Amino acid sequence: MKRAIVFLSFLLIHSLVLAQTPLSSGTLTIGGSVSYASQSFDKVSDNTSVFNFNPKLGYFFIDNLYSAFSISYDYYSLGKASSHAWGVGPVVRYYFGLEKVKPFLGLGFTYYDNFDSGGENKYTTTEIKSSGGIDYFITDYFALEVSLNYSWLNYNLPSGYYLNATDQSKLFQIAVGVNNFVN
Repeated sequence: MKRAIVFLSFLLIHSLVLAQTPLSSGTLTIGGSVSYASQSFDKVSDNTSVFNFNPKLGYFFIDNLYSAFSISYDYYSLGKASSHAWGVGPVVRYYFGLEKVKPFLGLGFTYYDNFDSGGENKYTTTEIKSSGGIDYFITDYFALEVSLNYSWLNYNLPSGYYLNATDQSKLFQIAVGVNNFVN
């Protein structure tokens, strides 16, 4: 009898663990994305090429609602000039519950420290990013991701920089990435 109770208890716990979806409350996510974009500025006619690498560590506090901490590395190139930036900030997403394909909408904020290639100019940038995309689940807890991102950026530039002291930009990106959901 004691063995039967232990076996049934194990079976019940095992079935409850397997019943969890990857988007349920208490799930941890580890993932990231890469993207490439052409960036335009409000007051400059030339476009800048932007490469972005963006790892994230997230958590589902309630079903389908994800909150994450994001670290971002950006590399900018305009002709022979280049710069790079490191940023950090929060991200929130809401996932819609379909079977293997899970669409999402998201919003994020990033604060960047930027450095030009010569190390002479340092400045800061703030970004508000809206995103929409899909996670395609290859396994129950591993997904490939594609997203469309639209950002509003505000630059706080040093005086004498080739752009004005404050400038704004908009950025459209297509990003690809992976997500691992740990229950």
